[in-house]
Amino acid sequence: MGVGRGGSFVLCTMGTPMNVYLAGAFESQARLKLMRDRVQSLGHVVVGTWLDETGAFPPTPEEAYAYAIRDLGEVRTCDVLILDTFDTNERGGREFEAGVAFNGGAKRGVLRVGPSRNVFHELLGAYETWEELLEWLAEQNG
Repeated sequence: MGVGRGGSFVLCTMGTPMNVYLAGAFESQARLKLMRDRVQSLGHVVVGTWLDETGAFPPTPEEAYAYAIRDLGEVRTCDVLILDTFDTNERGGREFEAGVAFNGGAKRGVLRVGPSRNVFHELLGAYETWEELLEWLAEQNG
């Protein structure tokens, strides 16, 4: 496994499916839906419903509040949060989600796939590509 210097990730029991939350830029939604399908094909459950969000963007303040409450609730139900850093934006929602997960919201930890974009990313288990991460996820449920 690619591991960040912090070693913050706790391995799961082999053969046990995990609840996984994919945190990424809203602009990455279509690409991450494909990754969700691949994660689920390995026997894991993806709990983030933001991937299926079809509302207008940007949302109204009322919608944004509801989305934030929903998404954080889903983060707190996951075993693992995967932070996708390939695409960038200036909003920071995925970073907030990763922080909640890192601070105990994700039962087994936080993994990053993609480049390190800030000092906190160095605390996470890290993979350069989705292929590497998917290989590790397959081993966890194999």
